[in-house]
Amino acid sequence: MTTAPQHLAAVDERPSLAQLGTQIANPVRATVRTVVQFLIGAVPVLNIAAGIVLSTLQQQSDFVVPSWAFVALNGILVATALLIAFVTRLMAAPAVNAWITLYVPWLAPLKRS
Repeated sequence: MTTAPQHLAAVDERPSLAQLGTQIANPVRATVRTVVQFLIGAVPVLNIAAGIVLSTLQQQSDFVVPSWAFVALNGILVATALLIAFVTRLMAAPAVNAWITLYVPWLAPLKRS
């Protein structure tokens, strides 16, 4: 059994998972976590705020809220969550991450060494 000389050995220069940011190493998980975090924060805040505004308007005027108003507001939240998922997934792409690290380092998942 012969071994190849050291100068002929293949060198793997790819970074290990430990060297990558978590969004690059696990882009799907990062996307799902970001969307869940957004929805956990935004759904109650929007619905409570809308309820307070509508209650105040109804007390001060004849304003009648259509039955589909809250459904539409939550639909807008879902559309926003999908947009956030798309942007998060896009930013986790290695080529985009390399561009971000080079040109916008404060957005990079890891500091440049």
